[in-house]
Amino acid sequence: MSQFNRAGRAMPPLPVPTRWLILAICLLQGFLLYYFFSDHAAIRYAGFSHNIYGQTMALTLPVLISLSVVQPGDRRFWGGTGLLILLLAGMAAWAKSNIAATSGDSVMAPFNLSLTLLVFFVLPWLQVQAFPADNRYRYANLSACYSQNTLCAMLTLLMMLLAVGVMALCAGLFRVIGIEYFHELFFDTPLFMHLVFGLLLGISIVTCRTQPALMNTTRNIIRFILKGLLPLVAFVALIFLFALPFTGLTVLSQAWSAASLLTTMALGILLLVNVVRETDHAEKPYPRAVRLLVNAAILLLPVYAALALYSTGLRVSQYGWTPQRLWAVLVISVTLIAALCYSFSVIDKRPDWLPRITQFNKPLSLLVVILVMAVNSPLLDPYRISVNNQIARLDSGKTQAKDFDLKMLRFDTGRRGNEALTALQQHPAFTADPRLQATLKNMIAQTSRWGAYDDKERAALAENYRVEDAKKMIQLAKGAVSPDDTWWKNLPQLDEYRNTLRDCHSLEGACIVNTLDLNNDRQKEVFLCNTLDTPSVNCRIYAREAGKWAQTGELYLYEEKDNPALITALRNGEVKPVTRKWADVQIDGKRRVIHYKHDEE
Repeated sequence: MSQFNRAGRAMPPLPVPTRWLILAICLLQGFLLYYFFSDHAAIRYAGFSHNIYGQTMALTLPVLISLSVVQPGDRRFWGGTGLLILLLAGMAAWAKSNIAATSGDSVMAPFNLSLTLLVFFVLPWLQVQAFPADNRYRYANLSACYSQNTLCAMLTLLMMLLAVGVMALCAGLFRVIGIEYFHELFFDTPLFMHLVFGLLLGISIVTCRTQPALMNTTRNIIRFILKGLLPLVAFVALIFLFALPFTGLTVLSQAWSAASLLTTMALGILLLVNVVRETDHAEKPYPRAVRLLVNAAILLLPVYAALALYSTGLRVSQYGWTPQRLWAVLVISVTLIAALCYSFSVIDKRPDWLPRITQFNKPLSLLVVILVMAVNSPLLDPYRISVNNQIARLDSGKTQAKDFDLKMLRFDTGRRGNEALTALQQHPAFTADPRLQATLKNMIAQTSRWGAYDDKERAALAENYRVEDAKKMIQLAKGAVSPDDTWWKNLPQLDEYRNTLRDCHSLEGACIVNTLDLNNDRQKEVFLCNTLDTPSVNCRIYAREAGKWAQTGELYLYEEKDNPALITALRNGEVKPVTRKWADVQIDGKRRVIHYKHDEE
């Protein structure tokens, strides 16, 4: 740890027993991650929500302890760790309260991202507790901890990738001679792989904490490379801002990823500036002309964050709040504050280059920690804010019921969104429209955002299927001949892994069936279209193959908005076969399909 000695004093060396303790902790983490995250019987029966505390602690505590502990008997260290455990438990409890029965991923993904940010920004404050009291919270020490932790993460990732490559090579070699043992051990035994990754993490942490010369050399190499990159990025940032007045802000508002690109550029420059500006180093980098270029880019950096905030604000005003937009606003806001602080550093008259960065970075890191805690608490709950805002827009008429994003409530807002979906069944905008009511009920019943339903419910629907009911609910297109009874009887089997049958039984006339001769064999195929979701009508073609009905084709009719003319044409039977203009070819007795450019028009 002597690489941190910028004030003339070094951290205590890492004792040998502590090194073995770190390896043991990392191996334990591998086992805990296997237990809490692997899909095996014990976890499956326990239920997902019961393990969130274990998942949280397994992800964070071993890393925090391994990267921070020096003397296992240090009361100051364990006191800080205890406070972190209480904080993590509180965040886990709040996340658990937001998890719905089938949409845990929408809550856990941002929660795990929050844990990553929290560990990254809190860890240096825990690590410096081992420094001497007179310079414990000096920025040089915190900066060195951030640098070590980043290098440790990079080294761990590299070691894991190399280990996987070696194991894949070993398994492949032995497979060639018919031995499957190593492939099963390496890639079909989750516990083994978790323990291997835990061991590699421990080795990486011990290496980073006991090899200061190696870490300093690696840091200097990376800093040298990024130092050369900063002027190039600054030049790109400046010419973009100079070109923007000629194109106008309308282009940004129309671009889908404008805010993310602008924020990435701003964060990239902030990161590069921190790498280039060596802590407590008074020497100015670059020749004067290059330094002025970089200074100009830093001075105009708030413009990038402001434009990103403007672009995101347009989306919020047009479509309302979502958890993703709230996260985006928080990230952009922190970026804007940091950009303003760095701009003030540029105009500082002191002789050092960007002298106030070391003063700004500590409160900025604490701001990130506070926001992460707030967004995982009742103070700034993104799910409550998003759901309340979307319902308010529906009630005020800003969002029409037909345009309301039911999928977002079902799968992106956790328990609150699901409770709001249930309440919408009594909302006048949905009770007045049978199609919307059926769509709402189907959305509540879905178990995934791709339209899957519970297997038991699907089985019950097939068991209770009656041909008479199906003929009543599915509309026969005008002028069409009804499919024969064998097709009607086999419809549940034909739709075994689809949701068409459910949609057809949800609303009378939502599905339209037609019969057409699509292959000139003088036998009519069945053309069944599901129009319940009017912007994305899907049709399926069924034909007899070897005396049995089977699905032979699909057609998806995506529209940007409702298209009543399209559905009317389906109801009126205005569907005609069109022979392909360009033919396929036969080579060596086999048909070869040619994909013509005309097919894409």
